[in-house]
Formats: sequence, C-alpha cells, structure tokens
Amino acid sequence: MKRLIPMALCLALLLSGCGLSEQMATVREEYIDPAIERADSGDLDQPMEEVAQAGPNVSTDRSLLGEPETYEAVYSRAQSGYMSVLEEGWSGTLLPIGGGLATSEGEIVLDPVLHSAVPAVCSVEGEEFNLQIYILENADGMYAVCSAFGDWVTDFAYTEVIPFELGVLCVYDAGENLAVCYSSDGSVVFDTADFTARSQFASGGAAGLANYGSGYMLCEYANGQKGFLDTEGSVLSCGGDIYLDDAQPFSDGLAAVYSGGAWGYVNSEGKYVVEPGYEQAGAFSGGHAAVRGADGWSVIDTAGNVVLELGAVSEVTVNRGWIEADGKYYTVNDYTEAVFFGYTGTPCDEGFWVQGANGVRVFRADGTQVYFSGAVELLDQVGYLYLVRLADGTTAAMDEYSRVVATGVERLVADGLTGVGFALTDDGELYGSDGALLATDCDGEVLNMSARCEEGPLTGWKNSAGEWIICLINDTAD
Repeated sequence: MKRLIPMALCLALLLSGCGLSEQMATVREEYIDPAIERADSGDLDQPMEEVAQAGPNVSTDRSLLGEPETYEAVYSRAQSGYMSVLEEGWSGTLLPIGGGLATSEGEIVLDPVLHSAVPAVCSVEGEEFNLQIYILENADGMYAVCSAFGDWVTDFAYTEVIPFELGVLCVYDAGENLAVCYSSDGSVVFDTADFTARSQFASGGAAGLANYGSGYMLCEYANGQKGFLDTEGSVLSCGGDIYLDDAQPFSDGLAAVYSGGAWGYVNSEGKYVVEPGYEQAGAFSGGHAAVRGADGWSVIDTAGNVVLELGAVSEVTVNRGWIEADGKYYTVNDYTEAVFFGYTGTPCDEGFWVQGANGVRVFRADGTQVYFSGAVELLDQVGYLYLVRLADGTTAAMDEYSRVVATGVERLVADGLTGVGFALTDDGELYGSDGALLATDCDGEVLNMSARCEEGPLTGWKNSAGEWIICLINDTAD
C-alpha cells in the first residue's frame, strides 16, 4: 500500500505517451522520491502540499466577458383564461405553435391541446392543390377541420380526414360509412347519411369517395362492383350500366371502366368515348393514357386515337410531361424518344432537362423552353423556382428567366396554403421568387408568407419583414 502512490504516478506517465528521459527524471525528483520517503517514514498524515510543489494559480479576467444574451417571448392572448376549444371568427392566418394556434397578428387563440395541425393538400390530375383548410388532431386521436383563416371550425368528431378536390372528406363512423365533406368556405358539400346507395357500400367504403373527378366520386359496393356517385348521391349510368366490374376515378374528363370483359373510357355523361376493347387501361394524365391490347401497349389521346405504339413492353407510365416505357422516355409533343440536340433528356415536372455546354435547358411539355446559364443539373422545381447545381458544385435557386434568386440553397419549399415557392439556404435564410429575403433562422415551413423559425431558445413565426409575429421560449433548448 505504501508504494501505490508512486506506482500510480509512473503508470499515469506511461499512459500519457510522454518521453521517459527528462520528464521521468523531473517527476521522480519532484513527486516519486518524496512520496516514497513519506510512505517509508510512516508519516501518512503529512499534507501532500508540503511534499509536492504547488501548481500555478490562474485567475480569470472576467472583464472581457459580455452580458449573457437574453430572450423574450413575443405574443398576446385572445383572452385571459385557458382556451381549450378553438372558437371561430378570428382575423388573419392561423399559425400552429407549441400544440396550439395563434393568429398572424401574434394572438394565441388555442392553448396547447393539439397533437398536430397541418394544411390539407391534395393532388388534382398530377398537381398539388392547397385547400386552405387545417386538419387538427387532438391528444385522443380524433380529428377536426377548420379554415386556415379562422372563420369556421368543426368539433373533434372524426376518425379520419382525407383531402380531395372538393375539400376534406371527414369520416365520423367508418363502420356505417358515414362521412361529411367540407369545402374551403366551411359549407357542407354532402353527407353520406343522405345517400340512398350507402347501404350497399363496401365496409369502410366511404373513404373511397375521395377518388373524385369531373363531378363524380368513385364508389365501391359490398359485392365488389364499382360505380360513380355525384354529390347528391345519384348514380351515373355508364353505357347503361350503374354497376361496373371495375372502374378508375375520372381524370382529364374521362374514366376507365371495365365491363363485359374489357376496358373502355366514359365521359362525365356516362357515354363511351373509347369503346371497351382493352385488356388493361390507365388513367389519363395530360391528355394521354396507356392501354394494352392484343398487340401490346400503346398510348392514346382523349379521343381514343393511338398516338404511340409501344408493343411488347412490360410497363408504361404516363405523366403530364412525359411517357416512360421500360425505362425509355418519350415526349408528349411529338411522341419521339426524349433526345434533344443529341442530348438524352432527364424527366422533370415540366417535361425534360438536358445539360449542354454552358448550362441546363428545360424542354416543357407545352413546347416552350427554359434555360439556366452555368447550371449542370436540375435538382427540383417548386412553383416558378428551379433548384440547380452549378459548375463549382454549389447550388442556386433560379427563376424561369435564369436569374439567380439565392445561392447556397438547401432546398425549395412550398407555402402550405398558397403553393408559392421559396428558397431555403443552408444557413436558414428564406428567399422569395423575387430574391427578397423573407426571414432568417427558418426551418422551411411557410404558411401564407409567414415563416416558422428558431432562434436560440425562441421558436415561432416571422412575417415578410423578418420580424417575429409570435415566438415562445422553448425551455428544453440548449
């Protein structure tokens, strides 16, 4: 036990990786020998500071340290009491914050009782459509819906909410196929309780009514057959049949229906535009659909004319801007392979893009072009903004006139209520399509020109001038 102290010192020296020459001699002279002498003498009460040399006494000059940064929440309340229920009639955009809701004037109108509040967005014929409705979920997993501008709200009475072209389809009894549809102004478009055909629906079939187009909802019956209903609950007769062996939702004004062992297409009057005669048929997109007959796959237009014969391919996909068959792409303009001035096109939302000697060119489905000077790759598009990679490896957001909106862009984001595009940089700066800085310290969520931001322990929303509309202090922040 007497030798433990010097042994520990030696071991520490070895583990430190120091040299064993001058350092070892110094350590032995100043620490080890006095420690051994003290241990051998049995004078274990001798203070260590009398044996070892004292270390340097370092004092910190605190005059150079500034005052700690202070943060202050910014908000007001609609009323003094706790608000567990959202009332209607508020002005401005509602903004989700901390499980509650506030107005774009910075006034809290619902305390934190929500699990989530998200904008209702649906896809209409391949394009994102913003409904300007919020879907609210409470802690019990029940749903309500409200206007994004606070002028109407429902109770938490729904087990499922599905956005679609007419608004939001809110299911309040899945077993009984009971659901109500609200439009963006809060009016009731329909309630399935009023549908005489509801008793024939397949179990849980009410949710399928969100497959809507050209005034009709796709309906699945308990016997496996399908049909179409309007918002009054009336059944569409398709070529004399109201019960079809199979059917797809309307798109581009036509619906693929399966009857008599073959697929054809009907219009919103229930008349056949393309007589049944195909083994397979896809939905129309951008005025084209893929069909498979005895001779293989082909692409037709809305008049039923064959515009592209593909033959024995295994899979065909039709998009608003392009056609794909087994990995080979075709244009929707002249139905030729997507090769432009000797360059093979890469599909994008609007058509195809190619990399040329001095930039990237986009060939749109409508026949127009967009050119981005200095770009080597098109990464994304939101609204009228394009995210490109430049020759030096950096990224930039450009508008359709090849003007740079922002550099060092991490991604493009869409306003959840208007669909307008914004550019978010790597350091959290948010720019509009005109290149104006909207706000800093943003996380990429935008609602009607208000940006959600985090700055230190503050979290909340900033307006288009970059000023806090409302912010709260996050007690869990570092």
